[in-house]
Amino acid sequence: MESEPVKDRGTVLQDLASNSWNLEMIISGAAIFLVSYLPGLIDRLLWYYFENLASGPTVRSSTLPVLAYSFTKVAAWVLIGTFVVHFILRAFWVGLVGLHAVFPQGIQYDKLPWQSDFSQGIARKSFGQLSDYIHRLDRLSNQIFSLAFLVALMGLGISLIYLFIFLITNPNVFPAWMGDTKLRSLILLALVLVVALMPALAQWLSRRPERLKNPWMARFVNVAIRYAPALMLPLVYRPLSYINLIYTSNVPRRRLFGSLFLVTLVFTLFVMFVFAKTTMHLRGRDLFARQSFFGQNSNEFKLFSAHYDKMRKPDELLPAVSIPSDVVEGPVLRVFVSYRKWLDRRIEPFCEQPRQPAGISVDAWRTYKDSVNLDCLSRFFQLSVNDSVYGKIDWIFHTQPEIGSNGLYAYVPTAGFRQGKNILSVKTPLGGKADSLAVYGQIPFWYYGGQGE
Repeated sequence: MESEPVKDRGTVLQDLASNSWNLEMIISGAAIFLVSYLPGLIDRLLWYYFENLASGPTVRSSTLPVLAYSFTKVAAWVLIGTFVVHFILRAFWVGLVGLHAVFPQGIQYDKLPWQSDFSQGIARKSFGQLSDYIHRLDRLSNQIFSLAFLVALMGLGISLIYLFIFLITNPNVFPAWMGDTKLRSLILLALVLVVALMPALAQWLSRRPERLKNPWMARFVNVAIRYAPALMLPLVYRPLSYINLIYTSNVPRRRLFGSLFLVTLVFTLFVMFVFAKTTMHLRGRDLFARQSFFGQNSNEFKLFSAHYDKMRKPDELLPAVSIPSDVVEGPVLRVFVSYRKWLDRRIEPFCEQPRQPAGISVDAWRTYKDSVNLDCLSRFFQLSVNDSVYGKIDWIFHTQPEIGSNGLYAYVPTAGFRQGKNILSVKTPLGGKADSLAVYGQIPFWYYGGQGE
């Protein structure tokens, strides 16, 4: 079968472009609806990281993941904004096309009322013909539509790169039997670095024809330029390259680099803003607080809504320790202690994994193992209210249904609480030493048992 002539193919593409506005609006509307879930999903991924993959309790040890979170959060909002702008522009374009169909003569400047000849000339130079404006608006809508997919593909590609680097360097991803984490991470990072540098090296060699006379060197340049970027950006390299090549080959170089610099600068500023805001939030502080005498980051003197189930937002990170409400009434206080993955390093010197006895069934072994682990964890977590340490309280494993966080519930009798303000503290041993304790979580609450009933 003969291929379609270039002229006919261009005509077909032009017809497709002129009739694709309705599909663009449908795609933009659907994309706005679907992409609106991205910011919440990104928040949940960050909370999952802190609960299951973080290597330490401090925010400083999670600087790179928080920075990656900030990048993806800004990229998600840029993607939403791009589709919204495209939808608005395309809807406006549809309205102008309909208006032009009603008034095909367009703007008649010589019939403008209350206008002098001089002001009519100014209006003609400023606005031109309606058909030209419709054409420019159509081109702008098409460019923004393609930019939306460019943002989506670039964000997905960079996220995949970061996800791979994170998986090979995080000690909590792979089990211990796979060997030395640092050595494996260094080897895999070196391979990633080699693959990332291959295209740049190949482009440098391609500018030296004398080196390309070597068949081995020419083969290396060919493979590096064609396949190395695809390894770094799987799934998105080819569609991303088509859009990128179109813009770089048609937009003037000065305008292209100026636009890239401006967009990169603005995007980086927004990323740093989200990073600073998120870091301050994780530390219990407000980036925009300007009051000189307002509370800083003291759990004893500041009420954090995340510590209380009734006050916590649905998309907020579950803290280390939480209780149902800031006001306690009744005979028992229910305390939830979140079991973060990084606690394993503190628990292992303190608790020993039980060994399975011979001849025991799987169900019986699981029950026995849970009882041994629960008994050890009840001794590992030291719970106190004010100055009173509670050594004998009931603990039980629990998974928060709203967030899916694993942890333990402790049921603390309220008989010893004082009326008014109390401080609940949960501490854990450091380095396997029971007498060396670190505060895991601390919550103020108010007890008014027996009053007002």
